[in-house]
Amino acid sequence: MSISVTAGKVSSLGYIILLTQDIDAWREFGSDVLGLMLNSEISNAEQLFFRMDNHPSRLIVKHHDSNKLAAIGWECSDKESYEAVITAIETTGAEVKRGNESAAAERGVTEYAGSKDPDGNPFEVFHTRTGLRDNFQSPLDIDKFVTGKLGMGHAVIPAPKLTVTEAFYKNILGFGASDNLTLPSPTAGMPDMNIRFFHANNPRHHSLALFNWPNPLGLVHLLLEVSSVDEVGTCLDRIHAGDYPLMATLGRHCNDNMLSFYVIGPGGFAIEYGCDGLKIDSDNYQTTVSTRADVWGHDYMPPVPA
Repeated sequence: MSISVTAGKVSSLGYIILLTQDIDAWREFGSDVLGLMLNSEISNAEQLFFRMDNHPSRLIVKHHDSNKLAAIGWECSDKESYEAVITAIETTGAEVKRGNESAAAERGVTEYAGSKDPDGNPFEVFHTRTGLRDNFQSPLDIDKFVTGKLGMGHAVIPAPKLTVTEAFYKNILGFGASDNLTLPSPTAGMPDMNIRFFHANNPRHHSLALFNWPNPLGLVHLLLEVSSVDEVGTCLDRIHAGDYPLMATLGRHCNDNMLSFYVIGPGGFAIEYGCDGLKIDSDNYQTTVSTRADVWGHDYMPPVPA
């Protein structure tokens, strides 16, 4: 893949859509644990729309007979960039399906289109948010989530076909490489872990990462960033009080400086909850190569047997 869409590259992570078998558990977890604002105007018994800022939804959770990622929504800065990305995707032979008006309204966007990357991960691209409003208020009085031009946060997705999928995101969607991290495999019979991090056209160190192992949910984890260590700590208190399992303890990453922990939410989805993420110059950033994940902490917590 040699096509470059630098003029039309995606600007940020706009939203994520999850499918869940337990919508009621997500209603409680999203609001009372993570501190997201439920958009009650459009949420119902079958689907939940959570707000983090002035956007009408950032995290959309829909009732389903399975737990899995439905789509990652990548924002384009304008219609011209959006069309350039769609054209580039189509040149790879990947199917692109443009969404209808009602589905676009549900997402709070003017137009969107869906496709899949070479590893089969579902994603959408869109332009121009609709329904913006300035009345965000966390039910837990969280001061703010770190979004704006930085987007929703970041998503890590499975990519066993790592080389070809990396080329797709770099050459077709226009992501820039931030870091290439290799770690020893903790599991016999599995290859070393290789996580490749990519920035969109904004200062967040990475909006996307590709992990070379499969994942049945289609989402390795999702990051939500808050503005202080106290917000991270009080959320960790809520996690313990609610007896939610951790995937990793509190710690600080080397490559993006994030101070965070990882919790396993309803359906097995992992959420990283952190602060202090590194900001970069996305036009001039020099890619790093790493063999160390953490300055301290982030001890992995094996799943508790059922």
